[in-house]
Amino acid sequence: MNTPEFFGDSLRIARLTSGISLQELGERVGTTRQYLSQLETADKKPSADLLDALSFELGVTPGFFSRAIGNTVKDEECHFRKLSSVPMYSVRECTARITLVHKIVDALGQHLELPQVNFPDFGPIETSLDAAIAAKRCREYWGLGKGPIESVARVIEHAGGVITSLGDISEKVDALSVHRERPIIVINSKKNSPRLRFDLAHELGHMVMHKGVESGCRDTESQADQFASYFLFPQEALLTSYRPSSRISWQSIKQIKVKWGISMRATVFRLRQANLITPSQYRTANITLSKKGSRSEEFDDLVIREKPELLRNSFELLGETFGSSFGGIFERLGISRQIIGTLTDTSDLLMNTQWETNDNVVAFPSQVT
Repeated sequence: MNTPEFFGDSLRIARLTSGISLQELGERVGTTRQYLSQLETADKKPSADLLDALSFELGVTPGFFSRAIGNTVKDEECHFRKLSSVPMYSVRECTARITLVHKIVDALGQHLELPQVNFPDFGPIETSLDAAIAAKRCREYWGLGKGPIESVARVIEHAGGVITSLGDISEKVDALSVHRERPIIVINSKKNSPRLRFDLAHELGHMVMHKGVESGCRDTESQADQFASYFLFPQEALLTSYRPSSRISWQSIKQIKVKWGISMRATVFRLRQANLITPSQYRTANITLSKKGSRSEEFDDLVIREKPELLRNSFELLGETFGSSFGGIFERLGISRQIIGTLTDTSDLLMNTQWETNDNVVAFPSQVT
């Protein structure tokens, strides 16, 4: 009888996703790190009992290892924030998790009609001025007008992007994006509202300006920051929102923060760029914002909190349609619902088994509302 195939790369992705080292996994399943390394890289097959142990420890079925993982996400495909400060093991863990997110999204697409991918490409970008122009063109491309954007997450997801938080690993890498056939953005959902909005706009900047470009350097990060600032707060709005005077108008800056969802520090930077405040005022403002007990986070609770909806809405629709089985998506992927919940920020939803079962078929709406 033919034994099932075993793909070492699938073992590697499952292990990295779980954040377990070769040494630790070896101790858990009663083998050596050297043998596990051979399983991941060489043409070897584990014994049946070892296969069961690996499946148990990594939260996947034995069948998960019998299917090729496919096109894994590479480090160079990702736009990492502050790449030089991200430990390599965290980078590898992130790319492994995003690889599985792609598989999850593909599986959802077999049940649901996900939004079509519709991102413009304004590259190549060379200067900060180019980035500011790209932000304006991006607003025009999607017909966003010149006013405040209520939800950057909704704009991205309506254009076919996927936004998720990968659990605690998201806090180590700050934010990142992968621009593949269906772009994915990873956020740190614990950040305050203005910072989260800026991160989303920053990663959107990478998507529309740096496709095929290895980012992480000072220039590309500065360009993405410039894009985010102008995308969230157009220059025309800036010029009409602040009147220069001999004193900094903190009241105007606070009003800008609440209306446009951009931090006071980012606003001060833009005011200096536009020569609406003097160099001395700019320095004084930054000192004030940096002081212990400063009110730089004042009114954060009045800025709309970004809440990605695509993945959660997709699983809710599967639950409403198929009940607690969610259409068998966990069995088909060979990944536990706990891990899928972590990768899609839906653990509370997927672990709730109080779903009514029915046999309807549902299509995901083409527009996220």
